[in-house]
Amino acid sequence: MKKSVIVFLSILLAAALIAVTGCSKTTTPASITATTTTNPIVNTTTTSTPVISTTFPIQNIVTPLLSNTDPGFGDVNVPLNQLITATFSKSVNPATVNVNSFTLWQGTSPVPHTVSYYGNTAILNPSTDLAKNTMYTAKISTDVADLSGNHLLNDFSFSFTTGLADTIAPAVVSTIPSFLTVDPSNPDNPFGAATNVPVNDAITAYFSEGMDPSTINSNTFTLMQGTTPVTGTVTFDGFETAVFTPAAALSINTQYTATITMGAVCLGGNALPKNFVWSFTTGAPQATVPMVVSTVPAAADGNVAINDSITATFSEAVNPVTINSANFSLWQGGVNVPATVAFDGVNTAVLTPIDDLLINATYNVQITTGVTDLAGIPLAVGVTWSFTTGAADTIAPTVVSMSPANGATLIAINTAMTATFSEKIDPSSTVFSLMQGTTMVPSSIMYDSVQKMVTITPGAALASNTMYTVSVSASDLAGFGPAAATWSFTTAQ
Repeated sequence: MKKSVIVFLSILLAAALIAVTGCSKTTTPASITATTTTNPIVNTTTTSTPVISTTFPIQNIVTPLLSNTDPGFGDVNVPLNQLITATFSKSVNPATVNVNSFTLWQGTSPVPHTVSYYGNTAILNPSTDLAKNTMYTAKISTDVADLSGNHLLNDFSFSFTTGLADTIAPAVVSTIPSFLTVDPSNPDNPFGAATNVPVNDAITAYFSEGMDPSTINSNTFTLMQGTTPVTGTVTFDGFETAVFTPAAALSINTQYTATITMGAVCLGGNALPKNFVWSFTTGAPQATVPMVVSTVPAAADGNVAINDSITATFSEAVNPVTINSANFSLWQGGVNVPATVAFDGVNTAVLTPIDDLLINATYNVQITTGVTDLAGIPLAVGVTWSFTTGAADTIAPTVVSMSPANGATLIAINTAMTATFSEKIDPSSTVFSLMQGTTMVPSSIMYDSVQKMVTITPGAALASNTMYTVSVSASDLAGFGPAAATWSFTTAQ
């Protein structure tokens, strides 16, 4: 079974409404993970104790690996006019990325196309729009090699089915430092402040949908101190997160303004409708070393479903460009297991094996010191752990309770909303909204994997004597779902 996890995140409620538009896709088969644009969840079950195991030595990966693709494996409703991307774990030789090594097929017929390469991402551009409701297969051959001549270990192919054309403009839905004017109530939320920003941190922007990597660069993502441009480099994770890294530490106690221009374009060819601008104020530098603080499955877990994804949560926001299949990998008997790797834009990485795992087999997971935080500080040590599989997960999740209850009245204006699921969910699959009539209410969302509960916290106190409507949906770690609930309540006078 092929699976796809494209992790799109947004701390703002605005992302919830964008979730069903633009270049995003919706997967209907229960065996495929949903790929609509979703909202970042800050994992609240982390502790200050790092997860460190020595079940097996860290494997040194020399060859380039395929980290992720867009569309993903098995995606449906893919826009007819979408570019097709494949992101590698390291830089590869651009000369090896061409129309012969990266191809597109409709059945046995090749689709005319061009291929370009930007950052670590290969971009396939069909010569004409694809046909509606049609399955296509993209293929990447072992002709692709890195600059030292190391080739991909295996040929890769992934299929997807088209829907309609994309006509919706993308949006910036979250940033670090935050562009929210009201800090979320959770002090552990990395989006929680636009002041006292460490002078050695990079700046990130998360989009509502997959973006054309060639349009994310130093011309479209800039940083200014007053009228003075800040020198820096711009990188892109191949999906939705852009990173601006200043060439030198910023000045302390100084306001800076970041801008993403209308030159940023989604994979469907639609540009930002206007420049996106936000400001923040710096504080002291940070020297905190990031840690892995929780994993699913946990070390030594048994009976893990063979179709589940694997997640790792870090102690702080990490650089999304460092989350790839070389730094987060799965092994069985000393053999690397082909998988895609995605990131929630904040502190949780998701590894999804391309095929189901073996039943009653032991697998090893490793995260290397190649993962860094936004200041470029790496993990102190590599992290490894093992688990043993059982059977496949065939049960879809459900929403078992909501708070406040549907139809509840006299609810305090500072109340947070919760939804509890029947099993652990994939936090990257969560879509939520909080509405007052047709007006969106800026909110943050958090996930407690122990309680299997998401909590939505408005960015400001709600209005008195007013009805609000909450919607939440999420899939489980095997991609079943989504489980969804919509309910309303009325605040007190």
